[in-house]
Amino acid sequence: PIKWKKLCYMLCFFHAIIQERRSFGPLGWNIPYEFTMGDMSISIKQTKMMLDEYEEDQFKSLNYLIGECNYGGRVTDDKDRRYLLCVLADFYNVAVFNDDYEISPSGTYKAPPGDPAHEEILEYISNLPLTQMPEVFGLHDNADITKDQQETNYFCDTVLSTEAASSGAAAAGGKSADEVLDELAEDILNKIPTVFDRERVMKKFPIRFDESMNTVLAQELIRYNALIDAIRSSLANLRKALKGLIVMSADLEEVVRALNTGKVPGLWAKKSYPSLKPLGGFVSDFLDRLMFLQKWIDNGQPTMFWMSGFFFVHAFMTGGMQNFARKYTKPVDTLNFEHKMLPDSEYTTPPEDGIYTYGLFSEASRWNHETQELDESEPKVLFAPMPVMWFLPKEMPPPKLEWKEEEKNAFGVAKSEGFYVAPVYNTSARRGTLSTTGHSTNYVCPIVIPTSKPQSHWIKRGTALLMQMDD
Repeated sequence: PIKWKKLCYMLCFFHAIIQERRSFGPLGWNIPYEFTMGDMSISIKQTKMMLDEYEEDQFKSLNYLIGECNYGGRVTDDKDRRYLLCVLADFYNVAVFNDDYEISPSGTYKAPPGDPAHEEILEYISNLPLTQMPEVFGLHDNADITKDQQETNYFCDTVLSTEAASSGAAAAGGKSADEVLDELAEDILNKIPTVFDRERVMKKFPIRFDESMNTVLAQELIRYNALIDAIRSSLANLRKALKGLIVMSADLEEVVRALNTGKVPGLWAKKSYPSLKPLGGFVSDFLDRLMFLQKWIDNGQPTMFWMSGFFFVHAFMTGGMQNFARKYTKPVDTLNFEHKMLPDSEYTTPPEDGIYTYGLFSEASRWNHETQELDESEPKVLFAPMPVMWFLPKEMPPPKLEWKEEEKNAFGVAKSEGFYVAPVYNTSARRGTLSTTGHSTNYVCPIVIPTSKPQSHWIKRGTALLMQMDD
């Protein structure tokens, strides 16, 4: 009976945690799942059946049934599945039968001690804190700031969407809405350069068997030229429509609405790389990317690549791997990157093999330059820049983003493996549509980072690397 009560309490606590974690947005779950009471009731029945029919505790079976079937059956993202199995292992293990077993690091949350009656359990729950700290979810205290920011952004977006397009425009020095819009379009048009001359670039960087980066550059220019063309043509047509020279089409009206609310028009987004930035941030980020490519064209291949500056980063990484494979005549499908964090911020000579990259950010953690490992975020700092990384191709299996049960000491504390496999995403939204690779379109690759904490610590933190910020 005591085991039954403990496990029932733990399962209900687990159910509450995975439900409430949705309020933290992508930091909690990449995709918000609708777990139901049906998931919990079948799990309780299976737990009772295991206790009744077996002498020994069947935690391995229960963790599989509950984590992979009952709850896991709804989970479509493999990073979310990793979290689900990781957190379930905290609630369904032998240590939970000890009265001292702590559910949260502070020790505030525990199972009711002894063999309590139903009323005593309810009373015990009613004495728990009314407002939950992020630590009960395994999150950093900064997660509360992220949660509040998301609610504020949602509120502001809703207000903006209901606001009339013309309101507030007359305040800009007595100018009409059309004049303000025309000035904004002219300002962006003056900043955006004309398309790259691909023929001239191809003469300077011809397609070569031993240098795949020339192919990567050629493909990037095609994609960026398409976006430059979309932006310049839509703004030029908008200015003509405002003067009455051409008809204001539905597409142009959508551009008007977006420019008025400071958002990226859908016409551009269709041709664009993934980005959650507002209009101002998008334009300056776009200009930085074009500058990165222009420097590459003018000064030759860079020694360090700005990873976030690529339209299609997978092609860039494949190019780095192909160069290595062709140099040493190895099959490219047996290669994977080994990731090394470098101490300096600038390197003037390229590596013998592999590629130097920079420009990634860490969410829910930071890189500690003194200890050279992944560490806790500083208070009120949500994102931290990662160091320059060396992607070195090697013949080895790829790093797996799967949950593997961790070794624990006598107190039920997990031991560190010395590394954390962090997923890299294009934007902080993390979720995307499911692509043919079985991954989200927002997902880039896994990166192995040294750390002295167990993987489960960072999985519960929701730690991931991002290609770009949202501002």
